[in-house]
Amino acid sequence: MELTRYQFELLTYIEKRESFILDHRAISDEICISGNQVDRDIKFLKKNSYVEIKDNVISITEAGKEALEPYRVRRAVILAAGFGSRMMPATADRPKPLVTVNGKRIIETLLDALVDAEIEDITIVRGYKKYRFDEILKKYPFVKFIDNDDYDKFNNISSAILIGDSFKGGSYLCEADLYITNPAVITKYQYASNILGSWSLETDDWSFKMDDKGHIRNYQKGNTYCWNYYGISYWTPEDCEKLNRDWANLFETENGKDIFWEQVPLQLKPADYHVEIRPCNKSDIMEIDNYYELAQLDPKYR
Repeated sequence: MELTRYQFELLTYIEKRESFILDHRAISDEICISGNQVDRDIKFLKKNSYVEIKDNVISITEAGKEALEPYRVRRAVILAAGFGSRMMPATADRPKPLVTVNGKRIIETLLDALVDAEIEDITIVRGYKKYRFDEILKKYPFVKFIDNDDYDKFNNISSAILIGDSFKGGSYLCEADLYITNPAVITKYQYASNILGSWSLETDDWSFKMDDKGHIRNYQKGNTYCWNYYGISYWTPEDCEKLNRDWANLFETENGKDIFWEQVPLQLKPADYHVEIRPCNKSDIMEIDNYYELAQLDPKYR
């Protein structure tokens, strides 16, 4: 039985906590759904044996876990082919995702978050000094690689067109240069295509706004009363298929090799995609854009 969005949010909230004292107000506040709707959906979940309530303690059942399986994310692709010129000299001998910050490689923060969410079908698209990525196989032996030997000729759509069979059936698509400080930004279940964003009154970075149906619009650099773009996204099976096709077609056009992958669903073909904003806090992810910011975080680079 397909879950409604509200039922999905409620059931994943319960699954994450396994069992706890039932408090309608606390649930309502946490998942941003009215108390009346929470009450209706708890009755639905109980009626269908997805949850069990005993002595005012609610817990998910095996039937409830089974109901969430169609929304389970089992695959992730990480784009990591770039040079990272603004991080020189830290990137002189290694790609930016392999730069260590306080003893941990940047990409490890993402890989650990994926593993915490029980996702181990992980593909990394590598390019600059690609052999250095072999170093992570000792800790993550299940990781697969795709080589982009054109990383220095074209924009990151040249990595997107290579991922094909690795990017299907519902998948995370992540950029590799984000230092994850809150692993919970990667979740085990997803309902709709979405991109992480944090609320900003004003920004000079890449950002977007939300339309009246909750979908992304106005993707641009610099904005006010908007959401800052973070390169962690999830795409439904249907959208994975469309993106693979659209990336390949647009890459062959006159200016197609200069495109960023996210421009396709957010700017060039927005009518074909309905992408939601998944809110996060600015403190959940650290963007390290240049060597100066790296040195501020890790004294060894000063």
